Amino acid sequence: MNNTTRLVVAAVFVYGTYRLARFLWSKDAANSAAKSQFTYRKWTKRQISKYTGADNQPILIALDGKVYDVSLGRGFYGPGCAYNVFAGRDASRLLAKQEFDEGITDAELDAPIDDLQDLTEEDREALDSYIGLFSVKYHCVGELVEPKDL
Repeated sequence: MNNTTRLVVAAVFVYGTYRLARFLWSKDAANSAAKSQFTYRKWTKRQISKYTGADNQPILIALDGKVYDVSLGRGFYGPGCAYNVFAGRDASRLLAKQEFDEGITDAELDAPIDDLQDLTEEDREALDSYIGLFSVKYHCVGELVEPKDL
């Protein structure tokens, strides 16, 4: 390959990378600008359990006491998607430990909110990473509380 060909290939590569980065940036900017249909409020585990994305409903996920509207991530958290098991629930422990289960149960909904006190430092770092991601990418629509605290 001569120098002119290398220069053309490099220029096409740089331009393609620029276009891809520009597209991804504008897509993220548009997503972060989208507003949630929810106003900030207090939620119980049972209330957020209704929002799993079924029937084109919004998708809520709680992490460490905060509730996020992750509807913009329907391709990840929506019905039939890889991470749907986290939708409509307090996914703090599951994400911290990178665990998947069979989904929400009545026993889980009736149990007190997990205080996460027994998480290892590594688990806590993993959870904090998810919280950072959710805080940037999705709207926080409230806090997770016990039914008596509504």
